[in-house]
Amino acid sequence: MAEIHLPGDIVSLVVPGEKRTEIIGCGLERVINNPDQLLVVQPGIRRVSHGKQWMAVHSRRYIPQKGDRVIGIVTSTHGETFKIDIGSADIAFISFLSFEGATRRNRPNLKVGDLIYASVTTATKHLEPELTCIDSEGRARGMGLLPSGGFLFKTSLNLVRRILSPSSRLLSLIGKDIKFEITSGMNGRIWIKGINVVEIIAVCRIIKESEFITESDIPAFVDKQISLLYGFPVAADDSDNDRL
Repeated sequence: MAEIHLPGDIVSLVVPGEKRTEIIGCGLERVINNPDQLLVVQPGIRRVSHGKQWMAVHSRRYIPQKGDRVIGIVTSTHGETFKIDIGSADIAFISFLSFEGATRRNRPNLKVGDLIYASVTTATKHLEPELTCIDSEGRARGMGLLPSGGFLFKTSLNLVRRILSPSSRLLSLIGKDIKFEITSGMNGRIWIKGINVVEIIAVCRIIKESEFITESDIPAFVDKQISLLYGFPVAADDSDNDRL
């Protein structure tokens, strides 16, 4: 059963029948004087899964969380750091050494307006968010400067979390008919690169319109949108037959 909570509610760190919570996600904070309780700071639906606990929030304003993969826009350069807009209240920063293969002599060639895919390493209310484009082994693992020629658009945070879920079939179904590259950031930004502008716009539209479609209806929804894109006849659904 879904539990809806409002800011100020207190929930338990331990959930019966679930693995002990080791990771606390967005919308929840630890209660200082009681380590077994969590304080709800954002309204939404409480989610618990595999030692993780968070609030599913329908929001467009991103609040940085450590470990999140985000898409940022380079806004300026200051000494040895780049200032990055990740859509949060504060501008984030990243060191030029936080890129695979970067040294003091071999700095990354980032320009204002470039897009990067990075991970949040520091996220507190008292400091600017810090980013990195390498993991603990110094490898990029898909992070770094995004190629030119792509298209960036913004969605709700809830939609990004949904399409990144292992149970989501949306992107794989679209990919059967349209070839494209995609990078999704937990800050509600999605970058797409395709063969032509028409298909890129179609993919963006399908993703945005899928937000309020149930997972069981996604296959039929994608089939209908692809048929409309390529001019194929669309089969009438049961509701259309009833009206006839």
